[in-house]
Amino acid sequence: MFIQQKSIKKRSPGQAVFARSRRTHFLYTISISMISIFFQSVFSFRSYHRLRALGPWRTGLFVFYLLLLGVLTLNIWFAVQLNEKLPVFLRAVPELTFEKGVLTAPEKTLSVNIPGADFTAVFDATAKNPPSRQEFINKRILFFIGGNKIYTVSVAGVQSQTLPPRLNMKVTPQLLEKYTPSIKSVLQAAAFFGSFLALGLFFLFSFLLAASAVYMWSGWRRTPLPAGVILRWAAFLQGPALALWIVNLFWGVPLFVFGMFILFMIYTQQIFNVMPEEKKR
Repeated sequence: MFIQQKSIKKRSPGQAVFARSRRTHFLYTISISMISIFFQSVFSFRSYHRLRALGPWRTGLFVFYLLLLGVLTLNIWFAVQLNEKLPVFLRAVPELTFEKGVLTAPEKTLSVNIPGADFTAVFDATAKNPPSRQEFINKRILFFIGGNKIYTVSVAGVQSQTLPPRLNMKVTPQLLEKYTPSIKSVLQAAAFFGSFLALGLFFLFSFLLAASAVYMWSGWRRTPLPAGVILRWAAFLQGPALALWIVNLFWGVPLFVFGMFILFMIYTQQIFNVMPEEKKR
């Protein structure tokens, strides 16, 4: 009894190279297209009337491209800040003693300023209750360690995380300096994954704000727009929003959220001003 084996056709080296070159060319074309749309969304109001014809998948791909660009920019900025300020901060940390996951020293409240930022880290072994959310904000506390917990503040209120019960050690500036590369790697990894969530929430808020601005202007100008056009314009307005966010990240923009709304209102007004006559009807 003979068993007929199916012949497996293997790719020749030339075919494999050709397939890789096609994939590379495709990714290169997509990247150039997204960069072109990004610059058009920032510098050309007329381009919005061409971009409104793009399909949902290209619009979604553009927003995803902006997300990756924002994540890359944020992580570069964070890496620069770590290199400059982490060693200074670690040298300023007081001697800390942890026994079975509980901070036992120092017995009085100590605050350490974060270099280059208007925030402090607070350590208090005798604290029974953490600061309130308002105290976190007023005193610019980045994190608070007391007892067996580390406390941070968020929109939802004061959040806590329990320290590992097996944590038994005495922390000194010399010890922290020794493990600076490891601490830096952990912080960079946490920042990388956290940046996706942070930028995702930023773009969600920014998208809703932009859609509101477009809808308001369409009502004021008495130029009804289909829901799809409003959503697409709101998506492409994320290009200027990201540009403003990058400026705020490196140089600071006073009243950033208010500035975003003003930016959307100005862009939307100019988009309507250059609207072709046939699309106003």
